[in-house]
Amino acid sequence: MSKLLIVESPKKASHIRHMLGSGWDVKATLGHIRDLPLTGESAYVRPPDFAMRYEILDTKHKEIVAGLRAAAKSAEAVYVATDPDREGEGIAWHVCQVLKIPPKEARRVSYQEVTETAIRKAIQSPRPVNMRLVAAQEARRALDRIVGWEVSPVLSRLLDAKASAGRVQTPALGLIVERERAIKAFKPTAYFQIIAHLPGDKGYWRATWQDGLPDGQYFQDRGFAEALAQVLPSMSLTVKQADSKPVRRAPPPPFTTSTLQMDGSRALRCGAEDIMKAAQALFEAGAITYHRTDSPNLSEEGETMLRKTLAAMNLPVVEKARRWKAKGDAQEAHEAIRPTKSSQENAGDDAMQQALYQLIRKRALASQMPDAVYQQTSCTLDGGTFQNRPAIFKAVGSVLTDQGWKRLYQESDDEDSGTENEAANPVPKLQAGQGLQAGRGEVLNKTTKAPPRYTEATLIKALEDHGVGRPSTYASIIKTLYKRDYMKRKGKAPALYPTELGESVVDALLPFDFAAVDYTREIEESLDKITEGSMNPRVLLEKSYRDLRKTLDEIPQDERNISCPVDGCGGTVRRMESKRQKGRYFWACSNRDAHALLQDDDGKPGVPFAERAPQSPESEGPVCPDCGTPTGKFTTGNGHGYFRCPKGHGSWWDDNGALGKAWEPMPAGKGGKSVKKTPEKTGKPATRKRRSA
Repeated sequence: MSKLLIVESPKKASHIRHMLGSGWDVKATLGHIRDLPLTGESAYVRPPDFAMRYEILDTKHKEIVAGLRAAAKSAEAVYVATDPDREGEGIAWHVCQVLKIPPKEARRVSYQEVTETAIRKAIQSPRPVNMRLVAAQEARRALDRIVGWEVSPVLSRLLDAKASAGRVQTPALGLIVERERAIKAFKPTAYFQIIAHLPGDKGYWRATWQDGLPDGQYFQDRGFAEALAQVLPSMSLTVKQADSKPVRRAPPPPFTTSTLQMDGSRALRCGAEDIMKAAQALFEAGAITYHRTDSPNLSEEGETMLRKTLAAMNLPVVEKARRWKAKGDAQEAHEAIRPTKSSQENAGDDAMQQALYQLIRKRALASQMPDAVYQQTSCTLDGGTFQNRPAIFKAVGSVLTDQGWKRLYQESDDEDSGTENEAANPVPKLQAGQGLQAGRGEVLNKTTKAPPRYTEATLIKALEDHGVGRPSTYASIIKTLYKRDYMKRKGKAPALYPTELGESVVDALLPFDFAAVDYTREIEESLDKITEGSMNPRVLLEKSYRDLRKTLDEIPQDERNISCPVDGCGGTVRRMESKRQKGRYFWACSNRDAHALLQDDDGKPGVPFAERAPQSPESEGPVCPDCGTPTGKFTTGNGHGYFRCPKGHGSWWDDNGALGKAWEPMPAGKGGKSVKKTPEKTGKPATRKRRSA
């Protein structure tokens, strides 16, 4: 009998099957094999028990489960080797559930890299399923379902549009909206800088006048600026302070999940989701260690391997292996991301994977190289006073004297570090008391800039800083915001913009606790406590549900529906959008027989569209499918016959005496022209459908 090893990915299964050889059967789950249902009462997670009724949701996974059961039945032993994180532990538990293996008796296998050595070593030391990790994963899943299923219907009614509320996506979207509104509210301020250009051995260098204003204030006296710049060549400048010293810059640590997404998306000019897909493929192929990690530090084995590779490449190696301090909330179960064989220069099946592998390899190797060293020269120049203001100038310049780790790797955000600006300013070595003369003065007309829009990279940085979600979820958060049309990206960077719907969602969800970044961070801390065993998941779910219901119950009913403004109508109205003329809105009343459709008045229901002059039918037609009243037959100006319900429920083309394709005249607007609808012919009367905005 063979042994059975269960992993998540078919590609990984094929790779490991080749490593283990005969005596082993390796099968894949294709991710989660069970999930909460999508319909019915069992889809909800509610008190008192917060039961989660899992189902195998699709035919594909039913076939997979059947195959796993058959293989397990004939196997000598079953090992579960899903990914080594909270999500992977949850999948391992689901596998045990469908195979009827008690979690304590399971052979759970964990490894940080898909190499033969790591796999065989892990198989020799199986462990039970970690039910604390499973409890934390289930609590997170329950919270997501509670928020989504309890709040989304109310949100849709509030907005008169199909909308979804997400526990983690909402605060992320809130950051985008907050930044966009800050940009729109920003009022630029013009100000001036005065530059002294002084001759030196390596060309002119620059010193900037110190206006002496507190931070946040800007010098706005154009007359003074121009006058000082004009007299600078005749002004005697004395070196008040001069300094030249080496400045060391350490290499960045090897990638964590978040820094991989940030630097990868900048360097490779792609989205975070693309980075994670490429990293997943590299991990499954055995090229890199596990790519979902908070730790910036390497294992001793990894450090030794990288240092040997650097020596073989004739590159300098730092004397003592480097270590970095992880963030306070980091989950350091795994080492930083590195190549499994650092001597291997290339890996990956396509250009994206190959470029990402190069980035990972170079950064990991650079982390064990010496500092880059700059010779930084600075000075302060005193020109006395001018128009009762001190004429003090300062200059800083840097020259790279030892490349160190920069021989191998350049950070993608180096252009923002300021080093290049200093390097472009060749400040000479000076002595205190030395006299200087400016060659010319210059006034720079400056304008304050609005805060920049987020890119995917800077949004990930903000999410990490605020503790929203975990690095492994950042790509899915961004993907969801795109999918729901809550944000878009534009431009070369590209920058992230909230859509109108996205802004409406943020405004509607402001009363809810989960919309705040602080609340989301507290939830993540609670999930960590569940993992540690210091919190009961039921406590978190009960409090979260109670807080959510309290907010839902406080939403006034009259905010959920809009009353029809027509006198005496008593109906409610919904905003609609023309299918054929996207962006042209109107309102439909639930009391359909009372009056015509309503015009849109700046997002609110206006007066009814003017009724057209009555037209007498040529004859009686088939009954209306909505109300059963006989339709009237009419002819268009082009001679095409159609039927129309006298109560306004719809119009249909004449299909040999039967109701054919539905069509709907647009409410009388410019020219009162009709817009035809062209659904497919079905042989049955087509009913009129509308799409909400």
